[in-house]
Amino acid sequence: MESCPERRNVGGRWCRWSTPAAAIALVLGGFAWQPTMAAAQATEYRALLGRYCVTCHNQALVDGESGRSTPLTSQLRAVGLALDSLDLETLSTDAAHWEAVVRKLRAGLMPPAGRPRPDEATLDGFRAWLESGLDAAATARPDPGRTATFHRLNRAEYRNAIRDLLALEIPVDDFLPADDASFGFDNIGGVLRMSQSLLERYLEASRTISRLAVGSPPPAPFSETYRAAQDEQQHERATGLPFGTRGGMLVSQQIPLDADYDLTIQLSGTRGLSEEHPLEITVDGARLELITLGPAGDGSESVYFSGSTIERRVSIDAGPRDIGVAFHRKPPVLIEQVRERFQNPRTSGNSGGPGGSIPFVSSVTIAGPFDARGAGTTPSRDRVFRCQPAAASEEAGCAREILSSLARRAYRRPVAEADLSVLLEFYEMGRASGGDFEDGIELALRRLLVSPEFLVRIEADPNEARPDAPYAVSDLELASRLSFFLWSSIPDDELLRVAERGALSEPAELERQGRRMVADPRSEALTANFAGQWLQLRNLATVIRPGDPHAVAFDETLRQAMITETELFFDSIVRDDRGVLDLLTADYTFLNGRLAGHYDIPGVQGSHFRRVSLPADSARGGLLGQGSILTLTSHAIRTSPVLRGKWILNNILGTPPRIRRPTFQP
Repeated sequence: MESCPERRNVGGRWCRWSTPAAAIALVLGGFAWQPTMAAAQATEYRALLGRYCVTCHNQALVDGESGRSTPLTSQLRAVGLALDSLDLETLSTDAAHWEAVVRKLRAGLMPPAGRPRPDEATLDGFRAWLESGLDAAATARPDPGRTATFHRLNRAEYRNAIRDLLALEIPVDDFLPADDASFGFDNIGGVLRMSQSLLERYLEASRTISRLAVGSPPPAPFSETYRAAQDEQQHERATGLPFGTRGGMLVSQQIPLDADYDLTIQLSGTRGLSEEHPLEITVDGARLELITLGPAGDGSESVYFSGSTIERRVSIDAGPRDIGVAFHRKPPVLIEQVRERFQNPRTSGNSGGPGGSIPFVSSVTIAGPFDARGAGTTPSRDRVFRCQPAAASEEAGCAREILSSLARRAYRRPVAEADLSVLLEFYEMGRASGGDFEDGIELALRRLLVSPEFLVRIEADPNEARPDAPYAVSDLELASRLSFFLWSSIPDDELLRVAERGALSEPAELERQGRRMVADPRSEALTANFAGQWLQLRNLATVIRPGDPHAVAFDETLRQAMITETELFFDSIVRDDRGVLDLLTADYTFLNGRLAGHYDIPGVQGSHFRRVSLPADSARGGLLGQGSILTLTSHAIRTSPVLRGKWILNNILGTPPRIRRPTFQP
């Protein structure tokens, strides 16, 4: 939908058109805004304002002395609307004020109750005239506002850019501090500043990332511990773990070298086991080892007390690995499916029911490497090393090819010789100090990752731009805007190729690329980063904490299910190109067994989510019926109409309530 240019500045009104063609039709034909008609009607409506509105909304009152204020005049002065000073013939000059008038007229709030009012037909005609004039002015002279010239990548964008550039998943929270936010979003260029301490963090991150990407040995063995949430249920199969298992943990770890690694598995609930419990360790879904826990004297691991620890040294190849630890389900899966129909989904914790508790995984620690065998073959090495020199004479040409390809993607534009000369200089330094070709590439990559061209999105005004005149962004800038909006990441090769040809700004090609990018799995970033902040899903962790006395049957499993429901719901609307009203009126949602039980919706078992059609009388349709939104807009022990009303005003209507500050008389 083509957005109204003025709407972005005032946040109060939808445009009268939904396509560019409709906008043109509005201006060129039908109810077009004609200057002669505008002048004639402006005189008529100026008299209307003078009779019904200017008595209160005038410049003399706005400029009056505060010491002689009454509560009413103080409120009017705070509003600051002086209608006798505004020109009806040039609405665009004071568009923000006239948009405020339109909103009041739409809501029927002006003139206020108890004051003289014209008939409704006159008010509707005045409002329609204002809307048409404002829309026509915005179309004739669009003013979308400026973006920040320098826009530093935030943490999510940096992580995704590293992923798409180097095929490397990084724990970005370990490298960079949290970003500042503005208006509820952490990708506002004006607050994404660069400080000396942050630059030092980028330098340290580039050193670690470049070594991982090329497969250089780490300076020392690492140790990473992953902990399960204390109140997370481990009765069901966790996503990504083998079927027939329950609970456990699946951790993603970047393994730097082909080597041996120590796995330390911390267990709880192992006191007084009365039967065997097989524990399976997997790497990328393949079984690595099966350990059987059980009572003493049966030849098993014989773990007897809570807090038990299992240690294993295992051989793992380099690359991104999913390491899983999970118990086999008891009883078998078919019996368990029957049992699920009678299970109370509101029971929490990891109790095994009559007969005692069940063992569950508390944490997994990965340490290494030990006895390294080499860098191995990894997606990141394949991405970096497009060529391998067979002789010393081929190294310079291969280095140029590698760095040209990486710089084009990282800088999001064609690479100039000046860009390459800097990187090649660092390659030569690394080659000389490290002793081989890969050391040179590692140092050049380190330099690339701290370049302003990578860390900052730069949009400069074209040389021919005139003050206060709109201009089209370049195709390359448009490609970056599109990719960072939909993917929170850098453009891919296809998008860059189209932009370099100058074809991306063509409407048909722009739509084709947009649909392709939405269909790509990377568009999940739109849900995680836009919807997560717009709908405030990130705040769900702080509203109510599992384990609190008033949090009956509320645990980490239910919290995550609520978040997943809303994320899948929003994602389906984007991918299926559904109407925006479905956000409020949809007759379907996404549930798993835990959340369906919480909603008292029968017929849904298992931990996996699926689309579920809702009954006609269900209150769960749309965002306002989903557990995540209802929890966010409630107090810990009761609902709150005030919080919910404020959330709707802020997040759905875009008209936040006015902050009433007390007025103190001198």
